[in-house]
Order: sequence, then structure tokens, then C-alpha cells
Amino acid sequence: MYTSKNKSVDLTHFESKSSGIDSGDEINSSERSSERSSTSEEVNPSIALIGSGDFGRALALRMVQSGLTVNIGSRNPQRNSELVAKTGAKLKSIEEALSTSNSNIVILAVPKDFYEKQPLHLLEGKVVVDVSNRNSIYAKDATSQAEYLQSILPRSAVVKAFNVLSAYALESGGLQGSKEVFYAGDVHSAKEEVSGLIRMMGFTPIDRGALRNARGIEDIPVQRFPLWKAPLIVSTVFFIILFLLGFTKFQICWTLTWDGYWHWGRWATIPITTINSTLAAHSITLLALCYLPGCIGAWIQMIRGTKYSRFPNWLDKWLKMRKQLGLLMLFSASVHMCMSVAVMSPTQYDLAYGDPVELANVDINKKVNWTYSYVEHNQTVKVYGTEKMHFRGECFLAAGVMAYALAVLLGITSLPSVTNVLTWKEFGFVQSKLGWLCLLFACAHDIAYGWPYMLGPSCKVPPTFQYALYIPGLTIAMKIPVVLLDSYLTKIRSGWERNSKNWSAGSKSGNAPV
Repeated sequence: MYTSKNKSVDLTHFESKSSGIDSGDEINSSERSSERSSTSEEVNPSIALIGSGDFGRALALRMVQSGLTVNIGSRNPQRNSELVAKTGAKLKSIEEALSTSNSNIVILAVPKDFYEKQPLHLLEGKVVVDVSNRNSIYAKDATSQAEYLQSILPRSAVVKAFNVLSAYALESGGLQGSKEVFYAGDVHSAKEEVSGLIRMMGFTPIDRGALRNARGIEDIPVQRFPLWKAPLIVSTVFFIILFLLGFTKFQICWTLTWDGYWHWGRWATIPITTINSTLAAHSITLLALCYLPGCIGAWIQMIRGTKYSRFPNWLDKWLKMRKQLGLLMLFSASVHMCMSVAVMSPTQYDLAYGDPVELANVDINKKVNWTYSYVEHNQTVKVYGTEKMHFRGECFLAAGVMAYALAVLLGITSLPSVTNVLTWKEFGFVQSKLGWLCLLFACAHDIAYGWPYMLGPSCKVPPTFQYALYIPGLTIAMKIPVVLLDSYLTKIRSGWERNSKNWSAGSKSGNAPV
């Protein structure tokens, strides 16, 4: 007996394969066996789907494409007849759809408010698949819609499934062939039938256990970026810190110390100059944060002398958010690149234009506003473009271009569609070897431009070029000993333990663990 909050649910007439007990001697056992024998004789099994809405039609289309005959049951069969006809399914009344289908599975694609308006007595002894979704996340102690459906269908086996799919992707033939479909239920044999249907439709079934776990499954479509919350918080915190450092120096301190009086003129450079400087430091910091936890993990394993002890919880969470941090890094780097190209001029990046030629005793017409201008005599003007870039300028641009190109490559290979066609060795080479190369190029890009200003603090605030390298420098510094001790770390990751005697004995006999 399955007990819910509302009613006692009788599921004993279903075969419980998980417990090894066959209790299929109830009144429906003979009917189900006869249905199965008749189904095996049919060329195309037919399945009933209640609900002719957008998702019901989309699911029916996918089942028809998978070789099933689908009978869609509707309270008003004439309302969506043209739309249903496009799916290849047959539109009937609910009673007729249930009676003419030879499958024991019934798909219920109606909202929760319409559960009790269905002919529930016709669903007795059936495997009822609830595909409904809701608009908000439940409280932890709330009952799921699937559990509620089970409470009003005490002699049916309710399985939650398919709600993580979207109607649009199903109808448009989106790339969901490898998409995971979570399902949950209390009857093992019913879950096996639904799992087979999921596989037949080209999806990957993921068993989430008992029906009470449908609460978590129903949360999935209404959650907003659950894996991105912590990475976004980390990214935002670092951006705010870096922005405040730049703003305090560029807009406040320089106004008071360099100009000698308060004015708002320097605030005009916030949207591009200050933000772009912040993005440069932000992107290289996030890139370093992708590789720093791996270095910390390697040091922990070397210090402990084993790979079998768990990492601290904070490090484990950090390791799991590296992909998100990497994509956020790519976003910051892309905006920085666009802004830099947009304002690329000798005034902003004189290093990229070579040494200027100075013209002396030149009259300059200075415009104050759109109605007034005045002439300044005997001024010196710098003219760029007559000389080529010197070595530092070429290193600055080349390192920046290479760093960004590798960052794009890292982002592309993190996509599931690309990852699936790479071997583990290939994926590891790109994400590890090329990732570290990207970090080195990014540091070289920063150093090449900021070398003359690296040790010159302004307003007691270190230069942006300097504090942008704090975390990347720490990451590289921790990586160098790991590279030098690579053989020792490889031995640990192969199963060797410093305090274990089994390894030495096994090594002598040629049976070292792998």
C-alpha cells in the first residue's frame, strides 16, 4: 500500500519487480495479460494521450515519429482537429481514445485543475504518465502534482515524466535526441514501461526513484539557472570590487589630486574607460579562478599522499562551477574586446600606434561647444601613423589576440554538442593545456601594456595592471611546483598512497594498482 497525505492508494495489483513479489492476481491481471498478448500481435502499438493542447500535440508528434499510433482524447474533438491532424495522431473523445488504445500507458497532458474532470474510472489499472508543469517552485514540504494525481487514482500507477521537455523543441525538431528525461514512480514495473517509451522516443531516461521525488522533477522547468547562481555571485562580487578600485582612483582621486579641484569632467569616462579597464581585470581574474581550484586540489592530494580523501566542501563546489566561471570569463573578455576595438585610437592605446612625430608651433582651433570655439597658438601636436609599432606594442596586441582566440576555443569545446564528439584526452588537452596557455597569453597581454606603470601606485591604489595579476599570479605560482612534481602526483592519482604497504608489495610483483 502506498500512503499519501490525502488517501490510501492501492497499488498491489501491479507487479512489484523491485521487491521480487508478483502480486498481479487482482481483477485486472487477466485483462492486462490479454492486452499484452493482443499488443504483441499489433504491428504498431497505439497509445492514448489525454489533452490536445500545445504540449500534448508536440508529444504526440514525437511519438508518431517514433512509430507509435497515438489516439488523442479531447473533451471537444472538433476544436483542435486541424492542429492535431498535422501531428499524424487521431483525435477522438477521451472515452474512445482510451478504449481503442492497446497500450497500458496513458499520457495525461492536462493541467492539475482538470484532473478530476477526466473519466478517472477508465484509468484504473493503467500506467498514467503525468506530464504537467506548474508556474512556481514548491515549498519543500508540499505535495507534487503527480502525488496529488496518485491520490485520486488509487488503483492506477502514476509516473511523472516528460515535463522537462518543451513543446517548441519537440514540434520544431530541436536537437533533443540526447536530452535526459527524468521520471519517478512507486511501481517498478510501471516505471520500466515508461522508461521503454522514453527510449523509444529517442531520449535518455533518468530514474529519480519514488513518486515523492516528482517534487524535484517539477521544480526543474520553473527554476532559473540553478547551476549559475554561485558563479554569478562570484563574478558580480569581483566585478564590483574591481570597479570600485578603478572608480575611486580614476573618478575621485585623480580629480582631487591631479586637477586640484572637484568637477564632474572625469565622470564622462565611466561608461567606456573605467568599465573597460574593469572588464580587463575581471576576465583574467575569472580565467584564473577556473584553474586555481585544480591547483589547490593537487596540493591537497600531494600533502595528504592519497586521492581517496574527500576535498573540502567549498573546494568541491568551486570545482563544479568552473564551466560557468569560464563562460562568464568569455563574456567579459568579449565585451572588453569590443570596447577596446571601438575606442582604438592613439588617445586610448598609443602603444598600438608606434612612436608619434611631434609638430611644433601649430595653431589649434579648439571647440568649446557647438556654437563657440577659439584658436590656441604655438601648440605642439603629436602625429601618429608615420612610425611602426615597436616590440612592446606588437607583444601587447599579439598576446591579446591569442588569449581571446583561445578563450573562444575553450568556450566552444565546453558546449555539450562539441564535448560529445571529443575523447577524454582531446577534451583534457583543450581545457587544460590550451586553457593554461590562454592564461599565460592573457598575463602577457597585461604585462606588455602595463609594464612602465606596474610599480607606480596612484593615490595609494596599485595600478590596474598590477592587481589584475594577483589571482592569476597566485594560480601560476601554485601550478609550477605541481608541474615539477607531476610524476609524484600521477602516482597518487593512479592509486598509490603514501602510508599504504600494498602499493610497494604490488609494485615489486608487477601488480601495482591503476
